[in-house]
Amino acid sequence: MRVVALISGGKDSCYNMMQCVAAGHQIVALANLRPAENTGQTDELDSYMYQTVGHHAIDLYADALDLPLYRGFIKGTSVNTGRVYTTCQEDEVEDLYHLMKLVKDKEGVEGVSVGAILSDYQRVRVEDVCRRLNLQPLAYLWRRKQEILLKEIISSNIQAIIIKVAAFGLDPDKHLGKTLDQMEPDLLEQGDSSGTFMVSSCSCELSCDDDDIFPSSEEDEPQKNILVLWKSLKHNTLDFTKMFGSSGKSPSGYQWFSGITAHFLPSKGKNAQEAAREAFSSLRASMTSEGLQLKDIILVHLYMKSMKDFNVINSVYVTQFDLCPPARVCVETLLPDGVLFCIDCLTHKYDIATDDVLRDEKLVMHVQSISHWAPASIGPYSQSIKVGDVLYCAGQIALVPCTMQLISGGICTEAIVSLRHVERVLEAMSQKTALHHVITASCYVTDSKHIPIAHSIWQKKLRECKKVEDSEMYHDATTVCGLLAVVVISHLPRDAAIEWHVVAVVDDPLQRKYFTVKMLSEGFQIECESVESSSASCASISVRLSLISPSPSQLDLDGPLHDLVAMFRQAVEKLSEDCTASPLSFRAFFKEDVFDAETLQTGLQEYLEKYLGKKTPALILVPVVDLPGKEVIHITCWLS
Repeated sequence: MRVVALISGGKDSCYNMMQCVAAGHQIVALANLRPAENTGQTDELDSYMYQTVGHHAIDLYADALDLPLYRGFIKGTSVNTGRVYTTCQEDEVEDLYHLMKLVKDKEGVEGVSVGAILSDYQRVRVEDVCRRLNLQPLAYLWRRKQEILLKEIISSNIQAIIIKVAAFGLDPDKHLGKTLDQMEPDLLEQGDSSGTFMVSSCSCELSCDDDDIFPSSEEDEPQKNILVLWKSLKHNTLDFTKMFGSSGKSPSGYQWFSGITAHFLPSKGKNAQEAAREAFSSLRASMTSEGLQLKDIILVHLYMKSMKDFNVINSVYVTQFDLCPPARVCVETLLPDGVLFCIDCLTHKYDIATDDVLRDEKLVMHVQSISHWAPASIGPYSQSIKVGDVLYCAGQIALVPCTMQLISGGICTEAIVSLRHVERVLEAMSQKTALHHVITASCYVTDSKHIPIAHSIWQKKLRECKKVEDSEMYHDATTVCGLLAVVVISHLPRDAAIEWHVVAVVDDPLQRKYFTVKMLSEGFQIECESVESSSASCASISVRLSLISPSPSQLDLDGPLHDLVAMFRQAVEKLSEDCTASPLSFRAFFKEDVFDAETLQTGLQEYLEKYLGKKTPALILVPVVDLPGKEVIHITCWLS
């Protein structure tokens, strides 16, 4: 990729260039913005966006690298300072846009090297400029641990001196003029490698390899899955046209919509894009009737008939949302013929007249820059959305962040790397948030043999959280942390073997309330678990129906479904008096070769309405290839 490097003269922009070269890109030009000559601020500009100290030496920088240098003046000011940037002609960001457009026209660049590490303010604005110009931002330093990054920069032979001090604990009289390696002990002691550094020379010997991207040791061999064979009760004849529904609106403004379906029969002359647009029109109409807009969606589950239609569906999907699209889970599963895809989604709209406005403010993480941190968004979705104290994350597969290609090494490697992406997103959204803050998790795998591997790695990572927390109270990770559902589906994006999806809560996991109960019902065993957040703002309920009779074809499903929903209602009633969360979604993963889906839908809907009345959640049926052990139905319910 031909790349222009945004430079300030500092160490970060220089080291990110080296990372670009190591990743196989070609730096073909440099770009820099400097203070306008008529402002009277010839050295340091009071800017939210740009670092201008030392800009007089930028020409020497270009000479040393023997690259063309494009410079512009900073004419605007920091006008649009919100978390999301939209075009504002008086803003200083537009000066960057005009400069990047000039470079693209002159040099034919495809990417932009950016040295941002922790500033969402800068990242969001550079990404906006790149989006408008169809350029790929490359931010390989994004969210790197600063202590490790500092050592890397020093060891890469970058010669840098401090020309400005802008951090507590650093003394201009003592520290100005020192080199970066001389300052290392002081910077590590401060716990902060911030400040401004002038680069006097650089080399490009650094490798793009990420040493910890592969697991450091072999995983314990998981136990073999127990296969259960039986005859089908009925063929899957589920009519998705009858499945549209929604939950009621919770007191805190949440509502779930389900069964939005795109019907596609080529023989009837309708193409896939038209089918997708009709489905979104239906969703928009339903939401409008509830006083909602598509921008109020925070989480989407997209179930596809075939991943071959991914690009076509995405081309329509991307037009439906603004600069902050919802988090998304996308998998292929066993939908009936004639169905292109089926969507369900969680919405949130708070009442501005209530006291919950600040608590329920929506924060969006939509990182499009390629980095070593976690995968950039490969579609029109955000990595995570935070509403109140809850983090709704997108599904994560094992893409290598710096190449955006699926990692090699098999299921264990994929499981570890994709789960590490989840951890990094959680931490980036809320400091010190980790896997033990997850309250509900779904793991999609493409082979039944992967089920015990997923369970094993999940438990291992939770044990690692326990060690980090150094608390003996995390002795039982399953009860403290969220509830995990592992299901086998037919296909995942990029031919991945595993995808993790989690919802986490910024709370005290030690103070969460846990409930469990099990019973036998006409040849089946029903197990129910629930976890309520310590803040009482939300809860997760899991209900599993397992076959214990060797003759399933002779079993009556009516009794077990009745008992299953009755047990679910019991779990809802066990929530604390302080918990105002309402059941919003009732997602039933079911073995496609066992049940008549329409009968299953009718029975579950009838008993839900009987036992929960106006609090009936949105019913979502998901036919899957397999479930763990003898499970034939695994239900996950979200309450908020």
